[in-house]
Amino acid sequence: MRLMTLTMLVAALGAPTFALAQGTASPSSTPKAAVDITKADLEAAVRIGMAALKPGVSVSDRNIALSDTGAYNVAVAFVTRPATKTPSGRALSHDKITEIYYVVRGSGTQVTGPLVNAVKEGGSTTIGPGFSSTNPIANGRATRLGPGEMQIIPPGVGHVWTEIAEVGIDYMIIRVDPEHVLGLSK
Repeated sequence: MRLMTLTMLVAALGAPTFALAQGTASPSSTPKAAVDITKADLEAAVRIGMAALKPGVSVSDRNIALSDTGAYNVAVAFVTRPATKTPSGRALSHDKITEIYYVVRGSGTQVTGPLVNAVKEGGSTTIGPGFSSTNPIANGRATRLGPGEMQIIPPGVGHVWTEIAEVGIDYMIIRVDPEHVLGLSK
């Protein structure tokens, strides 16, 4: 059931993006190919993500699909995090990447807002360039997220999980990448 929900979510979120990209193409340009994410792809991402959570590892975040729409990339990631009662690492903000979270399993509290004493990060092909901070987010907004709930995090917004339930949390992220910096995880 969980994977069927993921499949429907990816299809629903991807369709408007791909339709928008096609709608802006000129009749003489060659349309981009659709990118399919199968149930098997999602199941493999879950297996790999869960296996990566060894003691001391606070996150497994893997881009499992990537579509070059022309004007921007769209990446789909599977993320899993173990339970914690303290912030799950440093707070992050992305320079250009918009992230759309969809919680599949578990729950947690995500705090969003301005970073304090942020340090410029080169980024990675998973999350792109941005900033990080080990300090609490200033005047943050705490949001409890659980299965079936979503959150959109625009570029420049700091975010960090401050508490994750005993079962941990699994979520999908749709990443909109206007500068084509993201890549698939190995």
